[in-house]
Amino acid sequence: MKRPLMTLPFCCAALLLASAVWTCACSTDAEQNDACSPDDADGVVSEPANPELIVTDSEFMPKIVTTQNSSAIKLKLTNEGTSPHGFVVDCLPTPNTDGCPTKSCFPSGAKIDPLEPGADATIMFDSPLVEGIYTFRSDVAGDDDLKGQFVIQ
Repeated sequence: MKRPLMTLPFCCAALLLASAVWTCACSTDAEQNDACSPDDADGVVSEPANPELIVTDSEFMPKIVTTQNSSAIKLKLTNEGTSPHGFVVDCLPTPNTDGCPTKSCFPSGAKIDPLEPGADATIMFDSPLVEGIYTFRSDVAGDDDLKGQFVIQ
């Protein structure tokens, strides 16, 4: 049986389309993990928050910030110290059996470069999906004691 020549272009187009779908489905974006389904202790997810932090030469105020998981966060940091101070959030080890990565982190946008005394900065980011107590700190040399806790519930 002889096949019409027009079916060849249609077959090629279908093959290309299937290949494109397969490539997108196999994305390896490290920020995304569709299999991750951690326990949600309080049953609340995605509740926007606007925490305001003050950093001095000796402490962050408040020392504890509490927000919900998978929430839009608008964080303002004001430096009331006499030297520059920054803001970063450390990752949290998350050994688990529920498909989540073994390390949970805030997104890269949850960082403020060192601010000069009297300056402030505001950043926006989404809180992690995995609940826990994440340490935030100033990453400026000599600021080893400037720490606080970001509680994701």
